[in-house]
Amino acid sequence: MQSKCIIKFCLFCLQGTRVWLRENGQHFPSTVNSCAEGVVVFQTDYGQVFTYKQSTITHQKVTVMHPMNEEGVEDMATLTELHGGSIMHNLHQRYKRDQIYTYIGSIIASLNPYKPIAGLYERATMERYSKSHLGELPPHVFAVANECYRCLWKRHDNQCVLISGESGAGKTESTKLILKFLSVISQQSLELSLKEKTSCVEQAILESSPIMEAFGNAKTVYNNNSSRFGKFVQLNICQKGNIQGGRINRVVRQNPRERNYHIFYALLAGLEGKQREEFYLSVPENYHYLNQSGCVEDKTISDQESFREVITAMDVMQFSKEEVREVLRLLAGILHLGNIEFITAGGAQVSFKTALGRSAELLGLDPAQLTDALTQRSMILRGEEILTPLMDSRDSLAMALYARCFEWVIKKINSRIKGKDDFKSIGILDIFGFENFEVNHFEQFNINYANEKLQEYFNKHIFSLEQLEYSREGLVWEDIDWIDNGECLDLIEKKLGLLALINEESHFPQATDSTLLEKLHNQHANNHFYVKPRVAVNNFGVKHYAGEVQYDVRGILEKNRDTFRDDLLNLLRESRFDFIYDLFEHVSSRNSQDTLKCGSKHRRPTVSSQFKDSLHSLMATLSASNPFFVRCVKPNMQKIEKTVTSTALQSLPCAYLPPAAWLRVQDVLCAQYMLDPVAHKRALERCSWLLVRTANDAAIYGGQTLKGGPETQEVYPLQSCSFSLPCALYG
Repeated sequence: MQSKCIIKFCLFCLQGTRVWLRENGQHFPSTVNSCAEGVVVFQTDYGQVFTYKQSTITHQKVTVMHPMNEEGVEDMATLTELHGGSIMHNLHQRYKRDQIYTYIGSIIASLNPYKPIAGLYERATMERYSKSHLGELPPHVFAVANECYRCLWKRHDNQCVLISGESGAGKTESTKLILKFLSVISQQSLELSLKEKTSCVEQAILESSPIMEAFGNAKTVYNNNSSRFGKFVQLNICQKGNIQGGRINRVVRQNPRERNYHIFYALLAGLEGKQREEFYLSVPENYHYLNQSGCVEDKTISDQESFREVITAMDVMQFSKEEVREVLRLLAGILHLGNIEFITAGGAQVSFKTALGRSAELLGLDPAQLTDALTQRSMILRGEEILTPLMDSRDSLAMALYARCFEWVIKKINSRIKGKDDFKSIGILDIFGFENFEVNHFEQFNINYANEKLQEYFNKHIFSLEQLEYSREGLVWEDIDWIDNGECLDLIEKKLGLLALINEESHFPQATDSTLLEKLHNQHANNHFYVKPRVAVNNFGVKHYAGEVQYDVRGILEKNRDTFRDDLLNLLRESRFDFIYDLFEHVSSRNSQDTLKCGSKHRRPTVSSQFKDSLHSLMATLSASNPFFVRCVKPNMQKIEKTVTSTALQSLPCAYLPPAAWLRVQDVLCAQYMLDPVAHKRALERCSWLLVRTANDAAIYGGQTLKGGPETQEVYPLQSCSFSLPCALYG
């Protein structure tokens, strides 16, 4: 035993030795800088320096790094040390060589390169991957898309690709790349006589992206092109598709350093000549809905070029010139509507008549009627009269106009690319990433709720179902420890959960944000996943799978009620423009008798209840499909190429990559044994580090016994070298 310890500590003390240093529960790739007079100095690859007395170093603190980890591997299921640090280090090593994709079995991790990479997405690359099986070529999102397409024929069921990650990690770009690849590969499989007919549909699918991004994306603090809506694209076997968008509630305000939707800036930068004059357009700084954040331009985005792309895309999608004009006029009307200001001295009045006149003209409304509607301070809500701020009426009108316009654009796109419903489909989900800002509102609460549901789906398919299959088939198996977020979801969506209490308070006319917060605290103060702050008087917190988030309760009830008054709805129905009238023709009016005494079936649904229903419908669709997962990782907060910082390491556990990687080791070995015994033997040799052969081996590799016990909870060793094959693998 003494000789083994000497070997171990000698390895640690050699200057230049590469080791894993465990600090604060994380493993850091490090180098021994010096070892003198019983003191060892370590420097991590992320720049931190740690000093320890040699006598205090244990194998739990420091382990020698295997040479394979220095070069990096294409599939992290073959890493010799399997924990968060080794996975992050592997991603970093590959990232520095512009190898932004890495496998975890059939899961693929993608790091945002923050720059174009020559040849990575060209047509020739697509063709190579379309002719290869998963794992035959270097990791690529095209390989996952190709395998997804092949599974339509191998499994005979619907497929889906879930693209997840925090805001700014590259989800939207991954979605576009998968769409592009599937459009190309589908054309290759078509009969020559059908190519001309279908190529128009495929072009339309690709051209929908600029339109959807312009209307649904905006610059945030963390992402210059953040999706502010959920997009689920369904492609059938012939590559015709159905695009479904989410609710829009981001027109009237931005946080500091953020912008509103791209389309507004594109409109101001790109529209020229007579139409620009007719719409009274100037520069972004002159519009209240664009200038509040102090950020009206983004050097990474050409607003003028974006406008040209949108107009071109609309032409391909067969928007008529008159329809394009109507959409642009409505957008201009919203901008002028935001400039309307009020004074309350001597009664509510509009103080900026120019903005009122221009918005009324562009929206086809009577100026006097618009004035009356905007200065009406009382409304009937749930059968009782309450006062509303004047700005709320203006902003509610603006949000309704934008939301209905966006919905019309989506329906127009769907009518262009919609196919038959009796085909198997490939679904691609691009949804807003998990958000945690300095101040988080109702929007962030719903966004993070959606991410919790998607994480539950990931857990179910990667951990629960696969381990259940192993147990059912009699495999010798020890469960992988992973964080189940079911209790957090119960806090949010079950009876008397956060959503239920928010909706309940929304039906009380005299309820306030303060009464809501009091109810939340009283009901959930003892819940482990609920946080009652000691200092912040307007906040409540939720311990999400990705970390704790504090939510500001102010404004939640107003946003959840979505108080779009009947008089505003009737006003828009009197527009002299058929386009605006048609947008609101079938919008249901608010029932003045909608009170707590009414049954729940007769109440108008709140924003959160509609969001929940939409989310559950999406999850039902996904659950009926065979999933593929693309995990997007944001390498650093500064958006710098070839740099992976410790912030990425800190976010890694919430992606569940370590246990997922270990589970894929089992899958790879079992599947290769079935399909190719020779390949299985090679894989077994590559994974031989997992087999506990001798105590000497354990001593050399840091003294670990490789049994996955409490002392090595982030290491996932193989339990034996004999393999049983689940029936699911061979039918």
